[in-house]
Amino acid sequence: MPTLDQPLAYLNGQAVLPAQLLPGLIEAAGGQILAERVIDQGVAARLAQQGLKIEPADITAEQNILLQALNPDPQQAQRLLNELRSLRGLGPTRYAAMLRRNAGLRLLVRDQAAPTEPAIRDEFQLEYGPRFEARIIVVDTLAKAGEMEKKLQAGVSFIDLAIANSTDSSRAQGGLLPLISPVDPLYPLAVREALGALKPGQISPPVALAGGFAVLKLEKKTEARPVRFDDVKKTLALHVRRRNERMLMQQVVRDIINKADLTILDPALDASYAEHKKLLTQ
Repeated sequence: MPTLDQPLAYLNGQAVLPAQLLPGLIEAAGGQILAERVIDQGVAARLAQQGLKIEPADITAEQNILLQALNPDPQQAQRLLNELRSLRGLGPTRYAAMLRRNAGLRLLVRDQAAPTEPAIRDEFQLEYGPRFEARIIVVDTLAKAGEMEKKLQAGVSFIDLAIANSTDSSRAQGGLLPLISPVDPLYPLAVREALGALKPGQISPPVALAGGFAVLKLEKKTEARPVRFDDVKKTLALHVRRRNERMLMQQVVRDIINKADLTILDPALDASYAEHKKLLTQ
């Protein structure tokens, strides 16, 4: 590692010193690097408390998990990884640290991440079960939702009404939603139940949402795919475990960041860290 008075480069014959770059580097990425340091220290302390140790095999497994998440094809996965590292500035030092950090976090949560049988069956329904193809209009008030329903029942185009009135991001597609599983927790239960009560072509009465009221139209329902649960159970269990691990790892990171006894003396670093902490703990 260079010292603060050791040149990093020469510009038109003049030395460029680390101390000259440091203020700009702190503003640009100081908060992120400090956050990584806080997490690394917190993970190491928790591993020590639990008598756990990161082995080389854990690092290798972490890289394989990352590659598999990017693409099942090894060549495509490696290409995407190279692009990801370039975009995020993950050179040899930070990339190795990231793998070690994630391996440590995964060790900390591994006993809590085991998939349950109901969770695996829900995953089966998500992957292979029936789907709703539907459209939605979201408005601010119950009165306006009732107005939308009356117009739709009278034969007014759902697409035109969605484009003109909906506050949902799907308005640009005439209210068309991605295919919805009846067990998909990403969609409100009220929406899934309303769609389950409809026949293709029918319009729902107003449905209360957290941010307003919705009117739905079921375009069609696709049937479940002919796959036996036992044939895919092992793969689905791994999917559920990975999802559980990600959620629990994020919780550990938030806990470490929130409980860190950290005093920042540099104002620029303090501002940068505050922004990055917000991203990690929201």
